[in-house]
Amino acid sequence: MPLPELAILLFGIGVALLLAELLLPAHGIIGVLGGLVIAAGIIVCYVIGFWLGTGVLLGLAILSPFIGAATVRIWPRTPIGRRVVLPPVVDPLPPPRVRIGQTGVAVSELRPMGTCEFGDSRLEAISEYGMIEPGREVAVVALTNNRPIVRAM
Repeated sequence: MPLPELAILLFGIGVALLLAELLLPAHGIIGVLGGLVIAAGIIVCYVIGFWLGTGVLLGLAILSPFIGAATVRIWPRTPIGRRVVLPPVVDPLPPPRVRIGQTGVAVSELRPMGTCEFGDSRLEAISEYGMIEPGREVAVVALTNNRPIVRAM
């Protein structure tokens, strides 16, 4: 077999093995084989000519990150990719039951975390500074992850 045809055949087999790695659960073995076959194709290009081998090596080195990024972007949208890749988690935070500036009463001691009562609801709250005794009036100064940060009044 002539060397140019061998190089093209090796590159084709290498790409086919890399694509098969996406479909088959081989734990990376097929991907490594695909990379080795492509490396063999580069060696054959060096046997044909130094400048051809260098050009192919530089071309693959420059294009590989772009091809990898495109694969990562496109793969989850394919029919097989939708079956393999988990869907994104959509977990919206519920709206806060209190607002900044609202006042309430500390039900338990906040050191720095405890329970406060705001109207009809009891919530876990965090003291902004130090400890707050039960029965003290508190005001919400901030919300962090829907948890009120309170300050003694």
